[in-house]
Amino acid sequence: MTKLLFFVGLCMCFKGTLQLVPLPDFIHPCAELTDECFTKATIDAIPGVVKGIPEAGIPPLDPLYLDKNITMDLPGNVKMTFHNGKLSGLSTCHPDKVSSRREKRTFFFDMHCNFTIRGQYSIDGRILLFNLNTDGDAKIKIWNQRVRLEVFEKVVKEKDEEWHFKINSYKYKADFGTDLKLNLTNLFRGSREISANILEVLNENSQLVAQEFGGPILDYAIDYAMNVTQRFFSTYTYNQLSHVPLSDEFFEKS
Repeated sequence: MTKLLFFVGLCMCFKGTLQLVPLPDFIHPCAELTDECFTKATIDAIPGVVKGIPEAGIPPLDPLYLDKNITMDLPGNVKMTFHNGKLSGLSTCHPDKVSSRREKRTFFFDMHCNFTIRGQYSIDGRILLFNLNTDGDAKIKIWNQRVRLEVFEKVVKEKDEEWHFKINSYKYKADFGTDLKLNLTNLFRGSREISANILEVLNENSQLVAQEFGGPILDYAIDYAMNVTQRFFSTYTYNQLSHVPLSDEFFEKS
């Protein structure tokens, strides 16, 4: 009986330690608050995180399947709906610079990515001289899409009695790449030539198409990525993810 009580007590003493999930070897915590360290750590982490971290409940992120329909208004009173979407390219995202404003608890991520988006579309409206009411397969490629992501965070004590990063809020700005190409099958039933002409008009307005088409998809992708990031922060403690001590005002109770 004495041995049993001793064992239970020992387990309780080491409860917090036993609950810690080992940090993946591609996560390299910074010991200094420099842009160089933050940038390199992010470059090292992205390939592994995108592949998924089962022990943290993080699924593979490339491709990312979209579970919502996206409706957009194009020139000439044309309405287009995109569904069953799949976004590929998160693994291509390359951080150009990652920096921190410690006093504001803010991280800035400047990066560029190449995206391919596939799915089905339906379209209704008039382009050139043709009334369209059709559907088919859609594919859009965006090269060098630049994103500036601003993440506001804090450190809180969670239910495991450990300190963890927590995302307070985030916002982003994005251009729509140095080049974009849209391909839609079956635009004008029965005439490949007419379909090609209509598609040429859409590609000539590629920036507008990208804003209407790519904007909601990027919103979805970043929201999803931030939810995954919070799941990551809830799995690993502050001390696992950072070797930089923070002063007391940086810690808040949840």
